[in-house]
Amino acid sequence: MRSRDVPASVDSDSEQAFSLLADETRLAILRVLADSPNEPLTFSELRERVGVTDSGRFNYHLGKLTGRFVKKTGAGYEIRLAGSNIVGAILSGAYTRGDDIGPVIVDPPCPRCNGQVEATYVDERVHVRCADCDKTILDAGIPPGVLEGYDDASFPVVAERFVLSVFSQARDGFCASCQGRMEPRLITTIDDLGPKDICEDAQAIYSCTRCSEEHIAGIGMAFLDHPAVVSFYYDHDVDLSQPHLWGTAWRDKPTLTVVSDDPLRARVDFEIVGDTLSLFIDEHLDVHDVERSPAP
Repeated sequence: MRSRDVPASVDSDSEQAFSLLADETRLAILRVLADSPNEPLTFSELRERVGVTDSGRFNYHLGKLTGRFVKKTGAGYEIRLAGSNIVGAILSGAYTRGDDIGPVIVDPPCPRCNGQVEATYVDERVHVRCADCDKTILDAGIPPGVLEGYDDASFPVVAERFVLSVFSQARDGFCASCQGRMEPRLITTIDDLGPKDICEDAQAIYSCTRCSEEHIAGIGMAFLDHPAVVSFYYDHDVDLSQPHLWGTAWRDKPTLTVVSDDPLRARVDFEIVGDTLSLFIDEHLDVHDVERSPAP
């Protein structure tokens, strides 16, 4: 995780906003309004559903929320987007079955040694690794609420879907935590790489310009939804709309070759049974050219 300099005005505004939520009645008001997104509630209806008998006390707390988290209209009270986000954050941490899951066996086997792959969920992190060679295939934080309602056997698939959704949002330029702007960049991990050097552990990194959120993945993840890549795999009977991070799509992971170092330019090669798709990218993971050999 990276630290960022946050303006004092932002800290002050955030502290003021969260101070408004330091009361169970106010949180209950937001929960009730969130449960009625298309139905404005009158003062009396809202107070009754929240369960507060003292009208004056209820009016005080509702007034603290109105404007920032709650909107008052002629038809009654409605939750604002900021209020919905607060309720969503609360629900994402709701988990009643206990935190630890696994190890759960995951198919297919390890792409490095063909060993058994296992998934665990401990301290709000999912860890997918090979039990034989100890290769880490996935290590990511996941809110407990994501897994609520699923049994242990389903958790690796649910975790994968969640991680893919987070990276999809990052590729689109949005932070899943604060909705800030995500900046992508290529990391070769070796400072002195020059033209024609192959970097087997190149990474795609997405960093939020607003908060400390940062997502790191193998270079293939950056182009999971690129039209040329999707078409390439589909021609080989692999549907990337239902991928497995540790499965068939990246079993032979893409390789990156440095084309030039000033400015940094690289070629990413995807290979399947004699067929190669090459993406020519820059340091910001933008694709400048595409080649396929042999041509389809």
